[in-house]
Amino acid sequence: MTELTATEREILDAARESVPVDDESAFRAAVDSVDRDLLLQSAARYGTPQYFLDVDALRERARTFADTMKRHVPGTACCYAFKCNDLPALTGALRDEGFHADVAGLFELDLALRQGFDRILFSGPGKTGRELALAARNAERVIVNLDNLDEIDLLGSLVPPGVSVPVGFRVNTATAKGGTWWKFGFDLEELAEAIRRVDACPGLEWTGVHFHGSWNKTPEGYVAQIERIAAWLGANVPAERLRSLRFFDVGGGFYPEDQALLLQSEDRGMLLDMVGRRTSRRADAFREAGIDPYGFHVTPVRPLAEFAEAIGDAVRQHVLPLIPGATIYFEPGRYIATFSTTILLRAMAVKRHGVIVDGGINMLGDYKLAEYSFAPVVNLSRPSPALRRRVICGSLCDPADLWGYSHYGDELKKGDLVAVLHQGAYTFSGAWRFIKSVPAYVAAAAGELTVAREEETFDVRYSGCRL
Repeated sequence: MTELTATEREILDAARESVPVDDESAFRAAVDSVDRDLLLQSAARYGTPQYFLDVDALRERARTFADTMKRHVPGTACCYAFKCNDLPALTGALRDEGFHADVAGLFELDLALRQGFDRILFSGPGKTGRELALAARNAERVIVNLDNLDEIDLLGSLVPPGVSVPVGFRVNTATAKGGTWWKFGFDLEELAEAIRRVDACPGLEWTGVHFHGSWNKTPEGYVAQIERIAAWLGANVPAERLRSLRFFDVGGGFYPEDQALLLQSEDRGMLLDMVGRRTSRRADAFREAGIDPYGFHVTPVRPLAEFAEAIGDAVRQHVLPLIPGATIYFEPGRYIATFSTTILLRAMAVKRHGVIVDGGINMLGDYKLAEYSFAPVVNLSRPSPALRRRVICGSLCDPADLWGYSHYGDELKKGDLVAVLHQGAYTFSGAWRFIKSVPAYVAAAAGELTVAREEETFDVRYSGCRL
């Protein structure tokens, strides 16, 4: 067995100094407020696994976001990001709440058109000719946020005679985000050429600018981008031209409250993991540092009102002097959808090291749940306030198919109904075609249950295939 080096010993000592513990208080209200009777009823009627949408909670969340922004940001208009969860029952409910649509692909665009959204922002890199042609045919409802110079030429070639397509320019935030965020939008240095090319296309009309950044826990990133883009516009575009613009789009990326990370995924946890794996003593490394790798704590996020106040101040100071009366678009997705959906599962088998449930993480479209994040899991059959350590595995033939390492309630037994809370964002929209079917999505509104989407069938999965 390899001995620890001095550096590795320092890592253990540093990790031992500050150890967060499970912050259950953040989830206590969520666990206590679960409508157990309605979930039990849905599972009895429609079976498990299933997605369960609380339409009333979704609407309330949407109103809270929109009201908060309108209170502080002049000209606010909210567009829901379809990529986060494109269930028609969900997007339709948000349309009824006055939200517009933010789409990133052909099917999302077509869905927004069919559902009657009166304003649709179409963003994303690498838009195809088929997608742009559909946008151009619906120019009275669709604004295309252009991503690159080649896209300008392609869209310009597809505009029907006599039609004027409103466009915006997506500005690259790679300087703030790093990584491969360069793929999204124009560098500021390219905007002058982009404006020239749009002006040369008789079917295109420049009407605004757009930026987007993800996972924002504080408002500083929004303020910095607003200042940066407005400064460039003021210095490089004639004032008369700027006054003709109609919108400034600050995107989405608002991080929801009450999201928790497992300690094993934090910096100290990853360092301990590296130390432990090198010495074949992973568990010992965590134990020696006094850290439970499956413990968790809530990620600190500033209140939404603070985001709204800071963005509103920046808009009044930097945007409105250039673009009077501009509509300020917001494109929330995760913030709106996360808490709307619960995943219902049934315990199928109890084994020595954990429990196997009847749904797999193909329902999530990612290994994220057990890899680094914590989601509250509740034993609905035998609830209690206790948080118990117990590995919960899914039904896929995949060792990484994990739902979590703990649950609220009495010890799980075969047949118990399990609820995984806060699963409305980037789960259904990213669900895998892997081994198991994508389950039904049940919607509840005013206590009434309906099937919003049927379970995937054999014929649907293999449609178009030669058997």
